[in-house]
Amino acid sequence: MSSDMDDILQIFFQECDEQLQELERGLSALSDGESEHETVNAVFRAVHSIKGGAASFGLDNLVRFAHVFENSLDGLRSGRFAPTHDVVKVFLKAMDVLSDLVNEARGGATVDSARVAESHAELADISGTGGNQNASQAATTEDVIPADFSPVPMDFEPVPTDFEPVPFDFDFGEEEATPAAASLLVTFRPHDALYERGDDARNILIGLTDLARECDGEIQTTCDRSALPPLTDLLPDKSYLSWQVVLPPAVSEDSANAVFDWVSEDCDFSIVREGAEAAAPQEPPAEQPEPAEVVAVMPPVEDHEAPPPAPAPSVAHPIQILSPLPAPATPDAHPGPSPAGSAASSTANGAAQTAARKPEQASIRVDLHRIDDLMDLVGELVIAQAAIESLSRRTDAAGQHELVQSISSMQSLTRDIQDAVMAVRAQPVRAVFQRMQRVVREASSMTHKDIVLTLEGEDTEVDRTLVEKLTDPLTHMLRNAVDHGIESPEARIAAGKPAEGHIVLSAEHRSGRILITIKDDGAGINRQRVFETAVKRGVIPADAVLSDEEINNLIFMPGFSTAAQVSNLSGRGVGMDVVKQAIQSLGGRISISSVPGKGTTFGFSLPLTLAILDGMLISASGSTMVIPISSVIETMIVNQSDVYALPDGSNVISIRGDCMPLIPLATVLKLSNSSTPDSLDASVILVVENESGARAALIVDEIRDQTQVVIKSIESNYRQIFGVSAATILGDGSVSLILDVSALVASAIGHIDIKPSNIRAELAA
Repeated sequence: MSSDMDDILQIFFQECDEQLQELERGLSALSDGESEHETVNAVFRAVHSIKGGAASFGLDNLVRFAHVFENSLDGLRSGRFAPTHDVVKVFLKAMDVLSDLVNEARGGATVDSARVAESHAELADISGTGGNQNASQAATTEDVIPADFSPVPMDFEPVPTDFEPVPFDFDFGEEEATPAAASLLVTFRPHDALYERGDDARNILIGLTDLARECDGEIQTTCDRSALPPLTDLLPDKSYLSWQVVLPPAVSEDSANAVFDWVSEDCDFSIVREGAEAAAPQEPPAEQPEPAEVVAVMPPVEDHEAPPPAPAPSVAHPIQILSPLPAPATPDAHPGPSPAGSAASSTANGAAQTAARKPEQASIRVDLHRIDDLMDLVGELVIAQAAIESLSRRTDAAGQHELVQSISSMQSLTRDIQDAVMAVRAQPVRAVFQRMQRVVREASSMTHKDIVLTLEGEDTEVDRTLVEKLTDPLTHMLRNAVDHGIESPEARIAAGKPAEGHIVLSAEHRSGRILITIKDDGAGINRQRVFETAVKRGVIPADAVLSDEEINNLIFMPGFSTAAQVSNLSGRGVGMDVVKQAIQSLGGRISISSVPGKGTTFGFSLPLTLAILDGMLISASGSTMVIPISSVIETMIVNQSDVYALPDGSNVISIRGDCMPLIPLATVLKLSNSSTPDSLDASVILVVENESGARAALIVDEIRDQTQVVIKSIESNYRQIFGVSAATILGDGSVSLILDVSALVASAIGHIDIKPSNIRAELAA
């Protein structure tokens, strides 16, 4: 397949991702009890769009399953059954299968056929309920079929077509429909291929009906059955009927054309305004007698001449009995395509796999107004650049003063452009959050627990690189919350809780950072068990005195696990330490809050971007370094009398009654040999905090400035350095190191064995 077609296929897969997100949103809303008509329509459209696009590329497995899924959703949309908890549960399971089939078409792992068949059967059971009701209604009309009628055996299962929910005004009489002034006339006739791929004309009629409803109008529909053969000659995979639909004047041609987007190659259709009936349809009709009921007569069906309308009285009854029936979506009963169609399908499937093996193109969708804002700022930048160039040629004092002002204005403009670029890169966390619904569903099924995940703040925007790196940490946390946090239904009921557990995943902006919270209503952290496990594994001594917060943080130790048995979800001690490392690599902090019997809350505090950092320029022993402002709690100047020496040679400082480790930055980074300055009178103290909330005091010579810096990896360009996380290039071209506050604080705390409470007791004595 050509590279252009490969690009189109990649666009289709991107649209599938969007449609799956829309499907997830709609089904979540149905699960929460929101059964509005528009919500159901949105769910149906998502599956229908995926099916239509997949059919265009010959992705047969995806088309067959999506067709069954669509039929079930159509039953929900038509009101044949309600979105009960069990029904929505089946739909959610089918959505996971559909997502995996999309991934399979991309070239991913093959989906287990037994799993697909199981979901297929569950969907068929749901849609079969409505079908049985309709069949019973049709059975009362015995006068339509003679008593001595002998049906022709066919290898397919009839699927009754029910038009009751849709206000179609079918007219099989001789009179021609009279459209209103300036009405839109739509004439169409499906090809056989439309039914071979599992679609049917009813979806087109429903789409046109929705257009009319949006304009507060109704449609007038006329069906041309002149090509319909006798019942004994009727074939299930042939197209015999054509339709003319009159839409209200308010409906545009473009919106009507959109209904035929996915069937344009498998359907002849024409769309004209009243007064333009003579316009040629998209495919010229074959030579035929005078048209009777339709404006544009389509070519006759192969091997069947159109009989006159009169000899077919037996089909004058509603179309439930004699409408063209789509082939069932099972491999055995699915009608085989023509050799040409088979070759095209094979080519498309092969091309899909070839294209999927290529690296997926990274792309984002951006609101147009953000691009416009960025272009406006670039225009201002060009003007400012021209002004600076002009002023630089002047040598008088006034010109130099104006040049300084222009440079200052340029700095402000550069900051605005930076913010605009970050806004372009910003993406909502919705894509990651909605993926977590499936993680919780699968984990709940494995642990036999009933758990509901509630999402909050899905529209919170962060840098797209950060969004991509959040998936693994959130997956680990939620799986642990399901396995360890939420109790079994029996234990919850015994504790006076509802059997259904609840987990809340939320995101919000706070102080220039993004805060992601995972909160469950489970049993909370059993600190006694955690402490005993840590002692047993040799992580801490048996006589250690730890605060509740320190005990909570033990679960992030490598290899730590309190699980009695190893399960498919957890118990190997791999996961929580990975989460901590992942969050720290993103420049974030992680905190834990747990109340026994009430639940546990994990909080991630992350920067909004990984490319640019708000930093404080500091100086230590003549070297300029950068410390992230988010890590600095306060700055102050203290006296030497506030410093206390400990028996192990380290020092602590008392700030408003709280003691914390004192870190001489120049000494720790081996820029100076002195453990502490001779006097702190000329030094500045920075109180910093790591991701777990532990604090320390850094001794620096001075604070020079506050600025934004571009982060450069030092490990890939040089090597790993203790206390340094990255580097940056300053305005004068010099390289400055960005400090790793977490490593500095952890090192200082590790050298101090006496807890702050004991230190304060000693000082008080």
